[in-house]
Amino acid sequence: MARILIIDDSDSVRSTLKNLLTEMKHQVVEAEDGKIALEILEKEQEFDLIMCDVNMPNVNGMEFIERQGSIANIKSIPTIMCTTESHPKLVLKAKRVGVVRAWLVKPFKAQRLKETLDRLLAA
Repeated sequence: MARILIIDDSDSVRSTLKNLLTEMKHQVVEAEDGKIALEILEKEQEFDLIMCDVNMPNVNGMEFIERQGSIANIKSIPTIMCTTESHPKLVLKAKRVGVVRAWLVKPFKAQRLKETLDRLLAA
């Protein structure tokens, strides 16, 4: 069982991801945007994985991963970008930050999510 932080401004996406992840026996914490996620991570860094959207208000996903990559105690947490964005330049830019380990384009199948989680959590 992993402890996973979901960052997405969509209630329905967070709910869907939470349901999928809890069915897989993972513990989930939710944040509505990158600003709230950073506040959560300031208080508790005990996460095995972060799942982050790109397009959000306040602190968007790209800003979040840049900040994550600059904070010593959270930069080692692997991050999956879960977004409708798929432009190769954006994916490359995100991966260069050093915290993004996977990129899932919404909508994605539960099996693809499970395979990605299995691969990242086994590492």
